[in-house]
Amino acid sequence: MGKNEKYLLDNVNFEIPICFWVMYLDNFLGKEKAEEFYEYLINARDIRRLNDIRNLISCIGFSVYDLSYNEQLAFISIFNSFDTESKLVTNMKDGVNNIFKHYKNKNLKLLGDIKKLGYSCNHAIFNWKDKKLKDTYQREYAFVIFSEEDTCEQFQKKITELAKKYNVKEVLITDNMRDRSTKMQIKSSIIDVSTGKKKENFEDTTIETVEKYLSRISGTKVIFNIPYEKNKTVINKEVNYLTMKNYYSPRKQEKVKNKRPYSFNSAMRRGALLSSFEEKNYNN
Repeated sequence: MGKNEKYLLDNVNFEIPICFWVMYLDNFLGKEKAEEFYEYLINARDIRRLNDIRNLISCIGFSVYDLSYNEQLAFISIFNSFDTESKLVTNMKDGVNNIFKHYKNKNLKLLGDIKKLGYSCNHAIFNWKDKKLKDTYQREYAFVIFSEEDTCEQFQKKITELAKKYNVKEVLITDNMRDRSTKMQIKSSIIDVSTGKKKENFEDTTIETVEKYLSRISGTKVIFNIPYEKNKTVINKEVNYLTMKNYYSPRKQEKVKNKRPYSFNSAMRRGALLSSFEEKNYNN
């Protein structure tokens, strides 16, 4: 099996199973020509791996990612799964909702600190497995922070200081995203916040890498997508207090203002963004 054929089988989901398309093309074109076509299709349609970290964030035109080049990413979450049946929670009026309200206030404060540092960020929703209740997850945000024009040393220093402020022991920081190709692989490291030293390195940073990092610092399993979610219980399922799912730094706001839309939909997105930038508290 060719590498492009395997890639399509692993990462594409059509109404007609991809295995049948591959079988037809292999027989019609021959293995060698079919493999060339698969490579063309992967690149032309930008078919990314299902576990590509870019699937955590918006990558459409005028997104934070679209306006970024040669930047690093840092992943930070301050949420920790809690025992919903503990005496502390059950003795508190509306205990579970109050705990989530506490994290909401902390996350909004963290967002404000990210803005003060001059960084753009996206918000990705993850699910923390309840430590006691079966098939139960607690849903909250994690921040994906872009390094803007900082050097690697500057970015690591500021991110570790930020993490320390919120009692986060480790942070996951990628290398610069110089390669933005469809099959992009990006290196990353887990940084010990107290020492600033690398604890673990990854040659290929995927969604699974981020899930394992969040699981490691929270002491429970964390996943991006819950398999068979309809059959599971999700606490805080409608987490939506960060209605603007990403924040554009002043530098990227200028890029939006100066970039021409390339379609009707992109013009609508650009107009919505420019309107949000004018909001009184957008940069606060």
